[in-house]
Amino acid sequence: MSLRIVTYDRVHLEGMVALYNAETAFEPHIAPLTPGRFTELVEAKSCFDPAGLFLALDGGGVAGWVHACIAAGTEPWHDPGKSVASIRMLIYPRERLEVGAALVAEATAWLRATGKPELEAASARSGYPFYRGLWMGGEPMGPASMPHVQLAFEVGGYKTEQESIFMVGELGRQRAATTADVPIALIDSPAQMAHEPMRESWVGFEPMRVRALLDGEEVGSLGWAVLPHVAERLGAPCVSIWSLGVREQHRRQGIGSALVSHCLERGYALGARFASVGTQLWNAPAQGLYAKHGFRPYCILVERILKVER
Repeated sequence: MSLRIVTYDRVHLEGMVALYNAETAFEPHIAPLTPGRFTELVEAKSCFDPAGLFLALDGGGVAGWVHACIAAGTEPWHDPGKSVASIRMLIYPRERLEVGAALVAEATAWLRATGKPELEAASARSGYPFYRGLWMGGEPMGPASMPHVQLAFEVGGYKTEQESIFMVGELGRQRAATTADVPIALIDSPAQMAHEPMRESWVGFEPMRVRALLDGEEVGSLGWAVLPHVAERLGAPCVSIWSLGVREQHRRQGIGSALVSHCLERGYALGARFASVGTQLWNAPAQGLYAKHGFRPYCILVERILKVER
């Protein structure tokens, strides 16, 4: 084996994209990658550092790649001034564990040099700085359908932190809108970004938010976006729910159900014929709510953490 590990150079981008597409072709909720899509949605972001993107070359071709980064959290509650060390992407052929292990080891060594006490791998805890909208609606948390990726992280010392359930549905027809038990008004608007890292994570997409108002007070909201690129595998765009919340004192009044129903109706009107959402494996109430609207369990997603010993 003539395996070499090198850092990112655009000369290898075609090979990276070809490997990504070959290894994810079985999964219709992962959008195909193109060189232009990678350049626009990944490389052009301010937190992209080519020194953290490692490629395994074998015989001159790309045998695998891993994307490590130092980036701020991208969700509204994150401090944009606080950076996190993480591995965001790992792609290699499932029959070549030695390639995955070598890539994880290289990325981990690079991240350890930051002095961070924890390193994330395929985790949503700090949000989605790069691949949001391309990979199952969000960042590449490790799907159980790619066990070789999980194995490479396990060999590298990354332990399971949390498991989520990815749920999907089909929008074969426009459903009748679900109404809440209380007289709410539903207001649509582009999603307001809490800070720059969150805004940048959505570059290339049009995230929306629907707010539920009761007597003029916001009692719940839902974030959603239509994902156009997955149409290349699914056959039509997918509407993805990326946040849902109802104030505790207003729960069990049908507000969450009305928000989901409204989102699916809006997505359908914009051409979406599929829907997706991810939620924690322990969150049975959320799973039941989505199931009521036609979502079904699809795949377990695993997030991992490596605690750095000093």
